[in-house]
Amino acid sequence: MSRRELLRIQAEIEVHFKNFDQFYKEYAKNISKGGIFIKSNSPLPSQTVIEIKIFLPGEKKPIDTVGEVVHTIEPETAKERGWDPGMGIHFVDFPQAMQERLTRYVDSQAKVNPEVKLDRRRHPRSSIRLKVKFPDLTTLLENYAKDISQGGIFIPTTDPKPVGVIITLTLIHPDSSEEVEIQGEVVRVVSEREAREQKDKKLAPGMGIKFINPDQSQQKALANFLAVEYPLGDQEEP
Repeated sequence: MSRRELLRIQAEIEVHFKNFDQFYKEYAKNISKGGIFIKSNSPLPSQTVIEIKIFLPGEKKPIDTVGEVVHTIEPETAKERGWDPGMGIHFVDFPQAMQERLTRYVDSQAKVNPEVKLDRRRHPRSSIRLKVKFPDLTTLLENYAKDISQGGIFIPTTDPKPVGVIITLTLIHPDSSEEVEIQGEVVRVVSEREAREQKDKKLAPGMGIKFINPDQSQQKALANFLAVEYPLGDQEEP
């Protein structure tokens, strides 16, 4: 019995791409690494197992696979950070035949759409490395935990990188010094001028980064990274 047969499917989703350009952007970022990000204003909960049918532009027969939701971005968070709401899904059934079919499809389409690959090469993967050390546990939990748990992070800086740049982040825990390395893409930039002009929104200059298809080991590492209790202050006797 295959792993797929052992899984309990809780939902079914069809994924359609308008054209090859749209497909290739998702393929280069996520699908080729064993996952997919599906935009949705009602993302399914983490750990939901989904049967996915991926319809490739120009092909009638879909690719069938099974995935598990590993992170979600709720509409409220998406609006605050300038991200797309939805859910990141890790393929738990990604057979070699499926990978080969995707590779053949991309290679064949690239011959008639060469400009697509050229555009993507403007932002090479892992072009920048950045270490993020949180000053203390309270800052990590109160200012960053929500975003990290939903698949991204906002880094205050007066020198943000352009939207689309890929960054390899190393998150350093303030207490244990534990490090978690993960790739992310800059999806929003707040300039110093924008921060000044929108003081009422309490914006800080910096860049919003969305994690790129974290695998199961990275998801577990991030969960452990945040699996701490708030420090207890002095409490008065009743």
